[in-house]
Amino acid sequence: MRGMAWLVWRQHRTAFVACLLLAAASCVNMLWQRGTTRDFLARARTDGTAVDVLEAFQGAQSSAFQSATWTLSLVPVVAGVFLGAPLISGDRERGTVKLVTTQSMTRGRWILTKLGLAALVTLVCSAALSAVFTWWWEPAHLYVNSGHWDESGVFDNTGPMLVAMALLHFAAGAALGMFLRRTVVAMVLTFGFAYAVEILWDTVRPRLGTARTLTSPVEAGRPKLPEGAVWHDEWTVDAHGGLHGFGTCFNESTPEGCRANEGIVAHRLEYFGYDQMNAMQWTGAAILLALTAAILTFTVWWARRRPL
Repeated sequence: MRGMAWLVWRQHRTAFVACLLLAAASCVNMLWQRGTTRDFLARARTDGTAVDVLEAFQGAQSSAFQSATWTLSLVPVVAGVFLGAPLISGDRERGTVKLVTTQSMTRGRWILTKLGLAALVTLVCSAALSAVFTWWWEPAHLYVNSGHWDESGVFDNTGPMLVAMALLHFAAGAALGMFLRRTVVAMVLTFGFAYAVEILWDTVRPRLGTARTLTSPVEAGRPKLPEGAVWHDEWTVDAHGGLHGFGTCFNESTPEGCRANEGIVAHRLEYFGYDQMNAMQWTGAAILLALTAAILTFTVWWARRRPL
């Protein structure tokens, strides 16, 4: 490593090394936890039914996964607040950028090197953490969070999602640092950005795939979900195909008579199959990475064209 890359590493080596070491330590811990989980499941499946295994898992293993998912949910925040926000704002606040760009270094090379090296650290850390957590989670996916893989703790921390989230937050932090020039202000606003993304993404996640449906006669009760599937929505259906809320006639003194009056003849259950998870994650990651690319492109353009 030499030239501008060496300078950027020297400037931010504390943050870079800290992130790499913390990611490595977390990966080692999750690898050890995976062995413990596999041994537990092997014993539990031998001794009990599926319900017994789920109950035993919730008592013995759920806390480890809850701690891991909470920790991983902080990775994008750390990437944005502690890597992205100070990356450029620090140079602008101290005036270092003027010294660097008055030497033989062009603005374009300066901004690309800074963004590229910090993004590489973000990519390496988040990819390693996501890969190891996914490897740990997969053997126990029916039991972690009661099998609800569509919620943020699992969905956003496995496959490509953690990497895409971390890079988006990093890009947003770097952009805010570029525009605001004040490191602390950029860090605070990046934290606010992370909170807003969390709320917004909860509304986007269920729309990343097309829900499948199961229908059964009303007398047969609620359809049974396939193994590994997650519930999305539920309706009752009349003879003309019209949809009614699942609770229709539920609180009536004579539910059968109410359903007859409403013409309700079937239950309709909407769900996402476990085999849809990978495609939904890549769709979500593509959206996030496109936003990341747009933010970084604008940041580079601004740095090259506008006064620093």
